[in-house]
Amino acid sequence: MAIMADDAPDPITLKEVQLRLGVAQHVLIHLCERGVIVPDFADASGRGKRREFSQRNLFEFALALTLRSFEVSVATTALLVRLVRSFERAVAKAVPGFEFLAFLATKGAALGLHLYDGTQLVFAARGGGLAKPVLLAVDLTDVARGPASRPRLDRLDELPRAFDGHLELDLVRIARRLTE
Repeated sequence: MAIMADDAPDPITLKEVQLRLGVAQHVLIHLCERGVIVPDFADASGRGKRREFSQRNLFEFALALTLRSFEVSVATTALLVRLVRSFERAVAKAVPGFEFLAFLATKGAALGLHLYDGTQLVFAARGGGLAKPVLLAVDLTDVARGPASRPRLDRLDELPRAFDGHLELDLVRIARRLTE
């Protein structure tokens, strides 16, 4: 099974997500109902209508479950999942032809999500066809105060060095785990 190639238009059912991730359906439904995951194909609306997900949604579920394993709140998890999409849009503007899911599958690609002191989020991407590393940061306190639809991502020259605490997630590993 190929990693995350979103060229396959077939939607993924909730049952398939459950089997791929090995979690109870009620956990996945909770993430949908709380707005952490928004199905790309179809959301449940009324009796008999089922949710249908994309490969990107599958990755978002895996990311959300990883964050929740650190007891990150559901609201913060939803925000971080949305910010991953903002990161994708920002890099696509800077790097023509950049495609997030394809990047995650590329040999030599690295993408880290770094959370510093619970307030600064940094995406660090390198390899996988990128000419040079990309470091984009967002201040979560600013995002929490304003509309989360268009957060401002700032370029950094290097990862922060002065912080009290740091959580780092390897997004490439999370994505590749989906194919094991």
